[in-house]
Amino acid sequence: MSYAQGSLIEATDYNNLIGANNQTASGTVNPDTLHAAWAWGANSYGYGQTPISNVAVSSTVTATQWATLVNTTNNANLHIRNTNSGLTANTAGQTIGFSGGLPVAITRINQDRLLFATNSAVIANHNSLTAYAAWTSTSTSATLTRSFGANVAFESPDKARFFFNAGGRLKFNITATADAVARSVAAKAVIDNLGGLAIFGANTNGGRTGTGGTLGTNLTTVGYYNLTIANVTVVSVTSTTTSYTTDTGTITVRTNGTKGQFNDNGDIVSFWATINSTAGSGAVSVNDSLSVTPTVTVDVSYPEVTNISNTWGAVTVTRQGS
Repeated sequence: MSYAQGSLIEATDYNNLIGANNQTASGTVNPDTLHAAWAWGANSYGYGQTPISNVAVSSTVTATQWATLVNTTNNANLHIRNTNSGLTANTAGQTIGFSGGLPVAITRINQDRLLFATNSAVIANHNSLTAYAAWTSTSTSATLTRSFGANVAFESPDKARFFFNAGGRLKFNITATADAVARSVAAKAVIDNLGGLAIFGANTNGGRTGTGGTLGTNLTTVGYYNLTIANVTVVSVTSTTTSYTTDTGTITVRTNGTKGQFNDNGDIVSFWATINSTAGSGAVSVNDSLSVTPTVTVDVSYPEVTNISNTWGAVTVTRQGS
C-alpha cells in the first residue's frame, strides 16, 4: 500500500520516504527520499548526517518515529531556507495524520540541496600561510614566470563532498609587496589585477577579487564538481602598465580526481596563480631588475552547524610553489 490519504501508514511507506542511507557507488540516488540529501548520498547529494533508522516491515510506525522524520525534514529545510517545512511533528499517543506536504518537502530538499541560508564565520588565512621568499632577478631581458599556490586538503573524499554539499566555501587570495623598480611595480600590478578567487563552492565561484588590467577570463561556472586533474583557468588578466603590456597573470584550479566510492571529485583542491613578467620596452629596460614578495592565503567558511552537524571535519591548507 502506498502512502496516501485514507490509508494506513505502513513501515514500507515510512521506509520509502526515508530511503537508503548509502546510495549506489555509481552515484545514482533517489531524489524523492530524505536520505539522498540528508545522509550519505553520492556526488552532490548528501550532507553526511546521521541516517534515520528504518522500521522493520512487520512493525508499526510509531508517533515518535514519524516525528523524527518530520523534524529531520524541518532541519534540512531550515539549513536550506532558514524556515521549516510547515510540517508539525506528532507527539507520543497521537494518531499520525496524512500529510501530502511531506513528500513534496522531501523532493524540494533534494532539488535545492546545494542552497544554504547561512554558513559559519570565515576563517581568514586558514592555517596561517606566510609570505614566500622574494621573487628576484637582475636580468633586464628575460621573460620570467613564477607560480604561487595553495592546496586545500580534506580528511577524506566524502568529507570533501559533505563540505561543499552543505555550503562550505573557499576563497583564494594572492597579494604582494615590491620594490620601486618599474618592472617590480608592473609585476605587482598584475598580482593586484588578479587579487584572488572568491566564494569557491560546489559548482560555482565568485570570480576574481582584483581590479584593473585587461580581463580575459573570469569563469564563474566552475566549482568543486566541475574540476578535473588538469588545471582549469578561471581568471586571466593582461597588464595595462605602460612598457609592460605583455605581462600576464592567471588563476587555475584542479583536484586530484575521484578517490572514493561515491562519485566525489577528490580530496585535494589546488589553487595556483601564475605571473609572467617581461623586461620593459624602451629606455625603462636599462634598469629592469625584479623584486616582488608574494603571499597566498586561503579563507575557509565551513557549513553551518545549527541545523546540521559537522560531518566534513577540518580542512588543511598548505602553501605550494617557491
